[in-house]
Amino acid sequence: MPTIDADAHVVESEHTWDFMDRADQKYRPLIVRPRGEDGGEYWFVDGKIRGLVRIVMTARQLAEVSERTGRMMNTPRETREMENVPARLSHMDELGIDVQVLYPTIFIEQVTDRPEWEIAICKGYNRWLADIYRQGQGRLRWICVLPLLDMGASLEEIKFCKQHGACGVFMRGIEGHRLITDPYFYPLYEEMGRLDLAVGVHVGNGNPNVIDLVSQYNGGGSFWKFRIPVI
Repeated sequence: MPTIDADAHVVESEHTWDFMDRADQKYRPLIVRPRGEDGGEYWFVDGKIRGLVRIVMTARQLAEVSERTGRMMNTPRETREMENVPARLSHMDELGIDVQVLYPTIFIEQVTDRPEWEIAICKGYNRWLADIYRQGQGRLRWICVLPLLDMGASLEEIKFCKQHGACGVFMRGIEGHRLITDPYFYPLYEEMGRLDLAVGVHVGNGNPNVIDLVSQYNGGGSFWKFRIPVI
C-alpha cells in the first residue's frame, strides 16, 4: 500500500515569482526585513506586509526547536523551496513516503484584496507547481490556488491546474468576506466536481480584519487566527 503525505508544503521563494508572466511582474511579491538582517523576512504585496517568509534562525536555534517539538526542522533549504526536486524525492525515500500532496505557505493569509494582483500571483504560483510536478515523476501532486476574488478567472485557471497535476483547490474557512458555504462558490464547486478535484480546506484565514481582531487575544496565538476558521 503506498504511503501518501496528504499535507506536505512548499515554501515560496523569490524564484517562485519568476514563473509570473512578464507583464505581471509589477505584481511580484517582494521580500522585506523590517527589523534588519537578524529579523524575520516577510512578503510585501501591494503596499502591505502579507505574511511571514521565514524566521531567521541559527543552526543552534533550529536544533533547539527540533528537540523541543520532536520535529526535524533543519531540512535543507533547497528541498523546502523546491530548488532541488531530486533531493526532495530522495528525502521522501528516506522517510518512506511515496507521494506528497503539496500545499502553499504564503496563502495561509490573504495575499491581496485586489483581483488583478491575486490573478497574477496565483497564476505564477500554479505555474511554479506545474514545473515541480513535471520534475517529480508523478510523486509530487499539488493543491492549486485560485483568484477567488474573481470567479470567472478562477474557473479559467482551474483548467490549467488540472492539466498539470493538481489534485485539489486550496481554500480557507473564511475567504475574504465570505464563508466557503456561500453560494458565490457554487459554480466553482460544480466545476471541481466535473474535473474530479477535491476541496483542500487548510488552516488559514482569508480575512485580514478578522485576523487583526482575534490577534488581541495573545494567549490564543495562531489557534485564534488560523484554526478557528477551519473549525
